[in-house]
Amino acid sequence: MRFLSLFELFVSLGILVYVIVCVEIPAWKLFDHDVYFKVVDPAEIGYYYRASPAKDFGKGFNKYFEHTLLVVADPVQGCSELVNSHKIPGNFILVERGECSFVEKIARCEEAGAIGVIVYDNNPDNRSNLVAMIDDDRGIEVNIPSLFIVGSDGFHIRRALERNSLESAIINVPINMTYVPEHQIRKPPWTKTL
Repeated sequence: MRFLSLFELFVSLGILVYVIVCVEIPAWKLFDHDVYFKVVDPAEIGYYYRASPAKDFGKGFNKYFEHTLLVVADPVQGCSELVNSHKIPGNFILVERGECSFVEKIARCEEAGAIGVIVYDNNPDNRSNLVAMIDDDRGIEVNIPSLFIVGSDGFHIRRALERNSLESAIINVPINMTYVPEHQIRKPPWTKTL
């Protein structure tokens, strides 16, 4: 096994710093990790939800969104004109996977004024598998952050809003859970532990 000399180590680190600073690669794209958000209201779904950010399109989270509304798209897949477009500006939108590409879905929400999108899997029995949202290479530009969550989380959020006759949930996103032990994170009881 060969060890790097101190010089080689500094050169390697210098190249990484050069790439980050000079090539302007957003830091969130350098590291492949999940993000958490918290539903603040309604309280019955007030948990921390694990999500996967879009891999190669859109923007990362360059700020913390506190007490931001999460509005369910209508139609829920978000692939056609949004009927509730008057409720979307300045809010996050919850959309269901399916019918069109992730990029098209998120671009439609952005056109309507959304500041972010949370896509949930269209399989309500999916309790643990996050999907990598990737660019569809059609040249559609997206300039807002987006996250993917498992189907069971999305369906539970939607059902809770419907049950309580609410048009939206209140969320905080992103939540830094880096130093929180896994067993201390208040996750939804229906989500499978990984």
